[in-house]
Amino acid sequence: MQPQKISTESIDEGLDRKLLSAIRTRFLTLNEARIERTRSALAERQQIFLDLLPLLFHTNHPMLPGYVSHQTPCGVAAYTPSAEELQLARSLARSFHQHREPHKKRQVQALFIMGSVGTVAHSDSSDMDIWVCHKPGLEAAALSDLDHKCQQLSRWAAQLGLEAHFFLMDCERFRKGHLASLDSEGSGSAQRYLLLDEFYRTGLLIAGRAPLWWFNPTGRERDYDTYTETLLGKRFMRAADVVDFGSIAAIPGGEFIGAGVWQLYKGIESPYKSVLKLMLLECYAAEHPDISPLSLTFKQLIYDGHTDVNELDPYVMVYRRLETYLTSREEFERLELLRRCFYFKVNKPLTKALTGRTKSWQRSLLEKLVKEWGWDANQLRLLDARPQWKAQQVMEERQLLVNEFTNSYRFLVDFARQTHINAAISAEELNILGRKLHAAFERKAGKVEWINPHISQDLSEPFITFVEEKREVVGSFQLGTVWTAYAEAPSGQPFQTEQAIKQSRDLVELITWCHCNGVLTQQTRCEVSSSLDNLSAGALLQTLQAVQRWLPLPLSPVPHESFQHQAYSLSLLLLINVGTDPHHHLHQKGIHRLSGHVDPLGFSGLRENLISTIDLISLNSWNEVGTHHFGNHALLNCLLHYLRLTPPDSNRPLPQLTIRCLNTNRGVAISQRVEELLRDVAACFYSGTRPSNTRYLFEMSGDYYSLQFRDNQPHISHLHDNEGLMEHLGQAQASYSPLMVDRYALRGNPLSIIADLANDTAIQIFYRQLDDTEADVYVVDEKGSILQMRAPFLNHQTLLRPLHRFIRAVIDRQSVESDLLQDGFGIYPIDFYELMSGAQGTTHCERRSVNTDLNKLNFFNVQVIADINYTGEICYTIYCDQKEFSELDFGENLFDAVAQHILSRRSNDERYPCHITDLDLSNCRMQLAPEGRLQISHYLRIKADLEMQLNLSLQSV
Repeated sequence: MQPQKISTESIDEGLDRKLLSAIRTRFLTLNEARIERTRSALAERQQIFLDLLPLLFHTNHPMLPGYVSHQTPCGVAAYTPSAEELQLARSLARSFHQHREPHKKRQVQALFIMGSVGTVAHSDSSDMDIWVCHKPGLEAAALSDLDHKCQQLSRWAAQLGLEAHFFLMDCERFRKGHLASLDSEGSGSAQRYLLLDEFYRTGLLIAGRAPLWWFNPTGRERDYDTYTETLLGKRFMRAADVVDFGSIAAIPGGEFIGAGVWQLYKGIESPYKSVLKLMLLECYAAEHPDISPLSLTFKQLIYDGHTDVNELDPYVMVYRRLETYLTSREEFERLELLRRCFYFKVNKPLTKALTGRTKSWQRSLLEKLVKEWGWDANQLRLLDARPQWKAQQVMEERQLLVNEFTNSYRFLVDFARQTHINAAISAEELNILGRKLHAAFERKAGKVEWINPHISQDLSEPFITFVEEKREVVGSFQLGTVWTAYAEAPSGQPFQTEQAIKQSRDLVELITWCHCNGVLTQQTRCEVSSSLDNLSAGALLQTLQAVQRWLPLPLSPVPHESFQHQAYSLSLLLLINVGTDPHHHLHQKGIHRLSGHVDPLGFSGLRENLISTIDLISLNSWNEVGTHHFGNHALLNCLLHYLRLTPPDSNRPLPQLTIRCLNTNRGVAISQRVEELLRDVAACFYSGTRPSNTRYLFEMSGDYYSLQFRDNQPHISHLHDNEGLMEHLGQAQASYSPLMVDRYALRGNPLSIIADLANDTAIQIFYRQLDDTEADVYVVDEKGSILQMRAPFLNHQTLLRPLHRFIRAVIDRQSVESDLLQDGFGIYPIDFYELMSGAQGTTHCERRSVNTDLNKLNFFNVQVIADINYTGEICYTIYCDQKEFSELDFGENLFDAVAQHILSRRSNDERYPCHITDLDLSNCRMQLAPEGRLQISHYLRIKADLEMQLNLSLQSV
């Protein structure tokens, strides 16, 4: 007999305690039916968790699960343990005896379980979300103890094979909008009213007070506060008998955006459940502002006397609402997807034969629905085979799901734009969710796409062949080499297109994709079909094993805190020369090592670079896996990429490096060389022991390369010969820039010694006598710029004293313009070293002293003043013993005029070299150093050029 419909339109006309009792009875009857369904779905050893849950929160006993202390809040309102429950407790703790406690000490108002438990979607893997509704206003220490107890009970549940999540709920704070922050299980501020809607239609009252919401008629939902105040104020019911989380009358439109993003994130792990929830959000948003939440539909059905537990099942109600919504919009493809998601969520394969057990109520209900949908046996067999679907089927399914995610999100974004509603989620939480979605769904070059969001249980293939194919042109598009993984062994016949799993331009990217997605496992047999000389099945297996060892699966979950920051690289795998062996090619050409050069970056007398290609695989802090192939200039581009991942000022450690070269010829040596280079570069720029403007010099293929950070980004300069190297090293620097020389570079070159001795506390001058007439001079200035000059040589003093005098004059000029060189009471040292050759081509140096008494110098003053003429060029005025020689007077004959004057002052027409003793460049700074200050190297470079012209004139006039 159908129960009578309850009409409660007016609280003054007909509402009495008998009617309220009938409402309570109807809700509790359905509640008991769902609890029984929940219990029957649990294994016998798990049922104790559900049966003892009220008692465990009712008392504190050291021998019972969850015990923290005797001060932990306890006592469940309106609950008295049954004899069966007491006996069950004593089976765990023999010493347990229940003591009666005054009701005033009952600090737990109610216990609820919400979600899929007790519904058609309840399965062995369903978790339990348990609301522990405590007395409002508990102190922090009490809440901490209660939270600790919940954690203990979660661990006990895990021992029983259950996943239980506890949430401490203060109904007063909830009504005021205070929710916990976002974590992996809670939606934070994203969906307060949507959460309440789900709670009212799915929550099971395990013990304690009933929701006050039950007793508020659907028609009075917008008048909830007034109606419920009358209920309590006129004592139709006692406040001590109910818990009040508030009304569901109006769901703010802003919640749909935050909840939509949250469900997209949850879709990473539970796509079918999230599609159902996203569609429901869309359905609600389409009704805005006059939304009829499912919880109100559910309550009205109870009031109307409906008692069919199946039709009142929360998931069935969601399906019915969405079925009506999609049918009205004639979106039948989405309706079919809805049914698939519902079928997979229920997870009762109908083609699987029963094994002697009674048919479950869930299976019976699902059979009824499937019959409504008109699904045939073939379709059911395909769906029931989902746990064994392979890559192609999974990728098609994933695309359907992603399309639906995209469709739902666009709908919600359009809704927000049209209604001008802001998302009801904090900016921080929205940012975190956005990053999680980016990590899961965003496509970008080289990123490995995880194709199996819990769709299939096994994507592995027993046999995979990696095939290299030359595809020169498709239309007008140049493809070049394409690698394809086929799920079949070579047979001598063309590979079947339907067996193609994945294509890529790069083999390592394809291998990594197959590994990450479980297509290729340690049990998979692999073959390769390629034109590459050094890519055999064995070499392919070595590459795969290197990837598997570096990236064991499954990956550890990403801590929630990691998404509070930008992603950064954690670990890198460098695979060198996959499929190629430059050393092997040298042997094929008949080229063998003819010298002692064993550096893989400059091997043999030909200085061959043995690094042909590098494949880099990266794992970042969001568990994103990426690949990058470096072909031309592989090491240089890989080095730049490595350094750009973690700029020196990022305050993050460099990613861990694993380097493998699997070549049979010199593979270990190549790996070690690259590891040494990267380790030395890291020590140079990331140890904090050197200035950020340091230059790192290394050699490769007989050429020089200088690595330096500018604007926190690495740059490499390619220098083809010694002249180019010295031109580069002499360039002006923004700040002091020492030179760090790679362990294999500049062997026998004096620059290696110069770089070791250079420091920012002095100007260093190094010289090496070439013969009786010339010397090479190297000057390391105050910014670390290294200038090389060829100078006439008579003796040490005539070489060094004029140079010392000139540099001292420059320092004096600079000290007037800035305090850059004022340390040490204005005394800036100038150190001199002589470079000398030793045995076996080695070079060493010795400190030299110079007579710095300027009064005893036999040279007269040659001062040069530089200026800018009307064409923007630098022009010079020369003062020789205070006599002025200007381009205005002598034009292009300026140096000849000065030379004649100098010769007139010398006896016997001596034509030994002349030295400039002072140079003023103050008016030329913008032309010479537009981005910084003039350095000593600027003065020396112009000095050398002027002296060259002047000395040429001395020889010719």
